[in-house]
Amino acid sequence: MLNDEQILLKTAQLLENFDISEQKPEKLLRELDESEYEIVKDVLDDIGPDELAFNKLFAGKMRLIINFPTMDNQSELGQFAEELDQVLKLNVDWEKGMVSAQREWTENSIENDEKFVSGIMGGEGPKKVNRKFQMKIGKYFAKVDKLLRDYKEMRQIVANKVYGEGARAADWGAAFSVGQIKEAFTTEQLKRYYQIQNGLELYVGFDSMGGLNKYYAGYEEAQKGNHTKMPILAKYWQENAGYIKKNIGELTNDKYSIILTRSPIDVMRMSDFDKITSCHSPPSRGSTQGSYYKCAVAEAHGHGAIAYVVETEEILEATGAKDLQEAEDDLQVGEIFYDGERAYDSGVLEPVSRTRLRQVRYYDTDRPKRYDEGTEVAMPEKRVYGANIPGFVERVVAWARENQLEVIENMPKEDGKINLDRFMIFGGSYEDTANAAGRRALMAKLLGADHFNGFDGSMKQDTATEDQLDANAISGVAGRWEQEVEASVSEWNQRYAIVEVSAGVMPDYEDGLYITARAVVHIKIPKDDFVKTPNSHPTAMHAFDYITQIYGDIFDVDSAWIRYENDHLMFGCDINLEHPEISESSYFYDPDSLNEFCSTLDTKIDDQHDTFEAYIREFLKREGWLEGAAYVKLVDDIDNKDLSSYEWDVRTDGEHATDSYESTASTSHDFDPEELGVNPKVLVDILNSTGWRTMIRQALLKSAKEEVGTEYNVDLNGATADVSGSEHVGYAVTYEIEFIVNQDAPDEVIEVFRELVEGEMDDSDNLSAVFNGAMKHALNSRLPASQQQNLDEHLVKTWKGFLGRR
Repeated sequence: MLNDEQILLKTAQLLENFDISEQKPEKLLRELDESEYEIVKDVLDDIGPDELAFNKLFAGKMRLIINFPTMDNQSELGQFAEELDQVLKLNVDWEKGMVSAQREWTENSIENDEKFVSGIMGGEGPKKVNRKFQMKIGKYFAKVDKLLRDYKEMRQIVANKVYGEGARAADWGAAFSVGQIKEAFTTEQLKRYYQIQNGLELYVGFDSMGGLNKYYAGYEEAQKGNHTKMPILAKYWQENAGYIKKNIGELTNDKYSIILTRSPIDVMRMSDFDKITSCHSPPSRGSTQGSYYKCAVAEAHGHGAIAYVVETEEILEATGAKDLQEAEDDLQVGEIFYDGERAYDSGVLEPVSRTRLRQVRYYDTDRPKRYDEGTEVAMPEKRVYGANIPGFVERVVAWARENQLEVIENMPKEDGKINLDRFMIFGGSYEDTANAAGRRALMAKLLGADHFNGFDGSMKQDTATEDQLDANAISGVAGRWEQEVEASVSEWNQRYAIVEVSAGVMPDYEDGLYITARAVVHIKIPKDDFVKTPNSHPTAMHAFDYITQIYGDIFDVDSAWIRYENDHLMFGCDINLEHPEISESSYFYDPDSLNEFCSTLDTKIDDQHDTFEAYIREFLKREGWLEGAAYVKLVDDIDNKDLSSYEWDVRTDGEHATDSYESTASTSHDFDPEELGVNPKVLVDILNSTGWRTMIRQALLKSAKEEVGTEYNVDLNGATADVSGSEHVGYAVTYEIEFIVNQDAPDEVIEVFRELVEGEMDDSDNLSAVFNGAMKHALNSRLPASQQQNLDEHLVKTWKGFLGRR
């Protein structure tokens, strides 16, 4: 058996032999010849199971298998999907990242309050509305967050009125009567309150506090300004959208399992797989970041474990087992993961993701005699390499917590707080979640404790094993970095939709190296979408400034430009690398930190490409460059009360022009069946017929289309016919018709819509002439041919007379 000095010597010799200039970008073990592999094998085989980390936690086993549910309601992804689909009743297009719904409810309004009483007395009941929406998932969460916050604010006004300054003054979630609500509000406030309720009905599906309570944050979070849980859902989607979009259709409850392993060869190969690369990959893998490979070797010397995600079916097929327990028993010896160069000697499994379990120990005193004697804790990392499958880290943390309850219970405390001064972390020096603050964050995640208030002191790090291994020469680092940077940048640029990164390795003044980077976004908009083409300056600068007003200074707007390319215009701008959520600097200390930066760009910028394009389009529409400007101005005019209509109820579905997707205009007309000489039921049948709807639509739009000079029509959104009255007092049939336009409609359609509600049809006499004239024409067409009158010419002249068009 080799002693410790011999082990360290052999490993140091192995590391000295790695020279990136002589290696091909392939896997670690297949890059070693047989003699080199034997050195690795001798080093790792010399460590007994009881000398490895977590012997008690693993019950003496080398590897464990735990389940990893990804779509049942116990997993994060399953809960997220269930929330949108089952609870919020949304139609989700995962691939496009869109949600939509169509809902019907009794409209909340002052008018409906009155009709509610009337309905009870046998009169006309409350009006129902039917609305639909479609939007990006991230935008949906922001919309609901604002509605919930506004609703809470309005209900707090009611609570203040009902409870005064008493103990229940903050009980805004209580059940209030209609009388209490009306007494607390002015008329304008009551209208706003009902508007919010209607918004909740449309976007959430209900407005009851019993259902909404789950979406509000607790008192402590509310004090910090986090009033709802929508930002949490939005953040989950933002961080996982890429993976979910690609894999939602393939995920099943048992698609994946997790292999927890403390086998030295598994630990040392933590990044030696095609789908998993990191700074722990060996220097020989030119396509990865190898500056911390010695750290992986140090971990393999009994100081840590790895959690690998592997497809369940692959595990069962490889072992021939009937279940995972039998498979676990079969995977205790030998090498289980595939190496193409040593296909006959290696295993067959190929992991898709991994994270580390760091070895930590705590002690009874501040000065333990031996640091290798203490209570061992397995502390999972939160950084994932490979496929970022939602819920992976959380599953590993849950397993570690459940199986270390006694260890956690006995942790040293002082004044009720965990005393981190008595903790030491072992193994490799590289930390994904680094330094004392990072270790505290990982321990807080494991314990489910308050990051700031649950601890005192700082956890220290022991790097003795790695320090003795550090025989890797510095020579050749610049060349290796250049190759790593080039490969990393190339890989990320192929993955990005709108981001392009460039980077280079530079010498510093102390014989060291650093990396500089630049990142640019490119957003394409087809030329055919423009009604006129803009100049590059200042339009590009203003377009990206429109985004920074919402997201902060994430772009260097002074660098923005527009370039004409074939069938599109390219809008480009440098990303502000000093923004705290991006990088804080354009300089990086090694290839791995550059890779981290590229990953941040992927989630913070590139995953937002649809949103950024939408905002640039909104800006261009506002400025009149793009088709659709007419709709934005229409909504602005509706919101600002610049569009006035006496006879039409004009509404938009958004609080601002940028939120709105569709706008409607409705009007009504009362028909007198007795005057028309027709049974009320027959009259309703006529009004509900397709022929009538076609005729009245054309009649109402005729003057507007002539004024605009177009043959475009405005779509109908619906029409209703309701009978009121009795035989004794007489009957009336109220006909209500609604037109609709949306942001996708051509500008000419928007102009017809505007002219309809502001032009000649915004007059009660003109509307009556059109409705009554059309009805006479409809009734005449139902008579026998011998009794029909030639009303066409008379009808046209009659309502043109009212319109002043003789």
